Amino acid sequence: MAKRPSSRTRVRQLLDDLEPTVKTAFNEGVANMRLSGLSRSEQRAVEVRLEQAIQKGDVEEAARTLNVDFSSFRPLSKAIENVFEAGGEEAATKVPKVTKNNGSTAVFRFDIGNPSAAHELRNHSSNLITGIVDDQRQVIRDILADGIEQGRAPRRTALDLVGRINPVTGRREGGVIGLTAPQARYVENMRRRLLSGNPKEMEKVFGMERRDKRFDATIRKAIEAGTKLDQATVNRLTMRYSDRLLQLRGETIARTETMTAFNKGQMASMQQAISEGRVSASVVVKVWHAFLDERTRFTHSALNKAEVGFYDAFVTARGAHLQHPGDPAGGPSEIVCCRCWMETKIDFLADLD
Repeated sequence: MAKRPSSRTRVRQLLDDLEPTVKTAFNEGVANMRLSGLSRSEQRAVEVRLEQAIQKGDVEEAARTLNVDFSSFRPLSKAIENVFEAGGEEAATKVPKVTKNNGSTAVFRFDIGNPSAAHELRNHSSNLITGIVDDQRQVIRDILADGIEQGRAPRRTALDLVGRINPVTGRREGGVIGLTAPQARYVENMRRRLLSGNPKEMEKVFGMERRDKRFDATIRKAIEAGTKLDQATVNRLTMRYSDRLLQLRGETIARTETMTAFNKGQMASMQQAISEGRVSASVVVKVWHAFLDERTRFTHSALNKAEVGFYDAFVTARGAHLQHPGDPAGGPSEIVCCRCWMETKIDFLADLD
């Protein structure tokens, strides 16, 4: 008889399966803003409207042109919902079965439509998408300002936003739409440094970790010759850099939001069981599980196997209070790319005096 996988193994495998779906959904949202799915003539028409908005300095019109809104990230919202439900279903397996008078057994099942659970999911998903959309508007605002300051033509600024078509692959590459505002500034900094012709400024590019190092020799040659790089070469370098930052952005959102949504789903499931009288809150215990390797925050390693009551918070060495790993209340320093997970269990002895 095959050995039943441990809770740790089962949850870890579940999270590993769910994380790529969140990354794919985020990438779909970015593709929606980068004109994916449109014919070349349709893309060109959107580019023209974007150029007109840029020429007027109209950030909101530019955002509307690129579909920077909730609809573009509907795939991400759906993926988060699936992760939330998976977390709820995992916690539901810990709720004891009830044997009725007629001998039948009632199994607790998590209902994602439960008012409390639906409210929690709606709030979390809304806050996540709102943050991404607001960030994209800031990216547009910054790029428009940079374009004006540098005297760029509206078309160049438009392509800096949505990327350029690779004539070989026919795919759009580069562009800062989809990046965080700070990441978009990194791309702009690289562009300015490479176009400056100033050796000291150009050398700073070597400190940008996500750059495509295959271009290092080209940069060094320009520095030694005392010349600045041509626009086409700078475009290629910044496109590669931007694409790598976008990959990092997708990975960060996938890891962070998968863990957060899964644990929020567990919390919602147990809250439903408590509200329905299936279990008392006093016997529900939350257990923190951390990966014990060099990548794990010391504040989380210290919490490994820590147990708290259902309504109690885990307190990190920095003093942050988290209801679960990935709790947004802990702030970015405690949740970004966190790999910890939470186990819920029922401890009937906890209710004994």
